[in-house]
Amino acid sequence: MTDFGVVHVAIVDDHHLFREGLASILCARPQIRVVAHGARPADVLTTVEAAAIDVLLLDVELDGPPARTTIASLRRTRPNIAVVVLTMHRDAVLRRTLLAAGAADFVTKTTPSSELIERIIRAASGRSRVSASPEPERLSLPSAALLSDRELEVLRLIMRAHTNAEIASDLGLAVGTVKRHVYNVFRKLEVSSRVAAITAATRLGLMD
Repeated sequence: MTDFGVVHVAIVDDHHLFREGLASILCARPQIRVVAHGARPADVLTTVEAAAIDVLLLDVELDGPPARTTIASLRRTRPNIAVVVLTMHRDAVLRRTLLAAGAADFVTKTTPSSELIERIIRAASGRSRVSASPEPERLSLPSAALLSDRELEVLRLIMRAHTNAEIASDLGLAVGTVKRHVYNVFRKLEVSSRVAAITAATRLGLMD
């Protein structure tokens, strides 16, 4: 954040029209200056403007590494940049995981622009993470700890469209044991179907 109170923002989203529209909304406020936008983090982090970025607005579903990996990397290499996740997904597990990875805030795309601007400014000042999650005790858990090694094995086979019986045969387990692992995967990812489990695991980058 500059001495004049202007927050320099970069936008990463794979929808060009959305980026341009959001940039126009943000730049209409004197407290915000959009210095770069692109479809991938590298598109903004390798520019000459990158050194000025205070806040990176990051979409979740992008080509390349999952958002969790990008956030964790930035926390190590560019701790001066506050990452605000801006997504269409209302996903409690995703929210907890990305906050645990180091995101300053998690905002849905249905949020009014005035509130988004307030949260960008809070993130730039380093105040967001104090109240970012109603479950701070869970933020210390790495996303990899969401599922056990065996549950990840089961999930990989679910992603290959294997039935419980096929999973049991592949892993040398009883079908009842597989059913328990599938139940635990669903519970931990807070989903109720195999398709939803695959979608959630992909967003979280659990299979990388």
